[in-house]
Amino acid sequence: MADLTPITSWTLADVQHLGRRAGFGLRPEEATTWQSQSPSTVVDAWVDGAGAAFDPAAFNTALNTADVVTEPLVKANTTVAGSVDVPEVPGPHPFLTTGQQAWRNNLNTAQAFCLWRMQFNPFAFQERMALFWHNLFATGYHKVINAALMLKQYHLLRTMATAKFDDLLVAVSKDPAMCIWLDSVLNNAAGTSVPNENYAREVMELYSLGADNGYTQADITQMARALSGWSFTTADADIIVNPTNPGQKTIADGRFKVYDGSATAPDTALWYGGAKTTTPNMHATGTITLFGQTFDVTTTANGWAKGENAIRAITVARATQCSQFLAKRLLLHFVTPSAPDSDVNDVALMIRNASFDMKVVMKTLLKSRYFYQASNRFSLIEGPVSWSVRGARMLCPLLAQASSQNPQGYPAWRLVTYYGTTLDLLGMKFLDPNGPNGWKEHTAWLTSSTMRHRTKLAAALALQENAAYNNTSYRLFPGTTTDWFPTAPDSPAAVLNRLVALLQPGPLPSSVTNSWLTALWPSTFTWDAASQAKARELAFLILCSPAGQLY
Repeated sequence: MADLTPITSWTLADVQHLGRRAGFGLRPEEATTWQSQSPSTVVDAWVDGAGAAFDPAAFNTALNTADVVTEPLVKANTTVAGSVDVPEVPGPHPFLTTGQQAWRNNLNTAQAFCLWRMQFNPFAFQERMALFWHNLFATGYHKVINAALMLKQYHLLRTMATAKFDDLLVAVSKDPAMCIWLDSVLNNAAGTSVPNENYAREVMELYSLGADNGYTQADITQMARALSGWSFTTADADIIVNPTNPGQKTIADGRFKVYDGSATAPDTALWYGGAKTTTPNMHATGTITLFGQTFDVTTTANGWAKGENAIRAITVARATQCSQFLAKRLLLHFVTPSAPDSDVNDVALMIRNASFDMKVVMKTLLKSRYFYQASNRFSLIEGPVSWSVRGARMLCPLLAQASSQNPQGYPAWRLVTYYGTTLDLLGMKFLDPNGPNGWKEHTAWLTSSTMRHRTKLAAALALQENAAYNNTSYRLFPGTTTDWFPTAPDSPAAVLNRLVALLQPGPLPSSVTNSWLTALWPSTFTWDAASQAKARELAFLILCSPAGQLY
């Protein structure tokens, strides 16, 4: 049985567990501050993003200088005689200067922006939930081929992270990137046309119920009819031309539309099959039979789009299956890799009792005795994006300090994602999964290849590695050892204890740590430049250790 009753007191280790699983880690000083408050108060604030600790003002100010990858491009550079206008790109990524990255519709720039947000957003839980939903509603750039639409979808997952699940499911179904990714733009069921079933199948199999769990092939066909004509329009002003190659175009925005023959605004056009068109009515008429019930797919009751009632029926007509599906995904990401059926059923019942309100669900889960159970601590292997961001949050300057050193105080995420498609090599090509089933978690994150590249990234995080770009060298992850050690350590053991408190690996065998300390400091200890360099080597060893992959 999963004990979902709330804890009433907690330890520093409990707070750190919350920080790792429901965010991207907490520095020891932050965790100590949270421990002084009641668990219920902290979890409520953590999930709501409320209170002084989550004040977004400084973050939003810094975000204005981030490489946001919005379109149209920021502004043109006309300083080079006879050249095509090249936009000027703001920081914080120092290598993005005037004359570079003229065409910003690329994956690694979008990845870098999201990683920057994950590292510095004080509302870390919102970013963690967006990452969770991205793996569930997996959508890939290689088919969408549009950075702006990918970021638009990720922003949707971020802002609706704790909405009711049926509201989120509907919003994702209307999202432009998803419409392209799973062929909603091709779903024509008007008249005698045969609907495209791709999204209808996946919305049940991958996004809400699980394979062969409470639906039939007939339900897929009927759902496809209900969702036919679901796509988006785009304004002429949102068709962006590559300033260095006028033959390349992309769209910056999309607004949901059911193609049912109704009028379209003069400055917009339907988006069908990857191009603006005057596509006629594509939406089915009449009724469908879904989950044994009859639905009118032309009704707009409750302000819903035509056919929306079919998607919303999933959490009602198949509430048990949907709640079990969500429970399994939540437990694998936030709690344990091996939840027995009884625990899944307990969490699923809680989800149904919460009416699929994800804010209530997550508060209940993160306050529960089950979440803090000793056997669930360090029981999961951390995914590569979370692992990378957590390392950066612990070893790089905090936002205020980084902002004061802008742009050199910020990690060069754009360079990290640029060289060797780093995230792909780590096992999670963020914003570009191979297919709509996303990535497998836990042990699937680690292979001989991905572990080799984690080691390379660990070197960049801990050892102050630089990378060259345009004949200039940039520090990938800035930070000083004095930031890591507010008080100078007086022994090798003190160095280890502080780094363990900072990086929070799983339990490290004393035989291993003793051998590390002996190798690094074989004689007397002095906290000088040489010892500070060795402290970096020790941080690298912790990050590379088996325990360093757990969270």
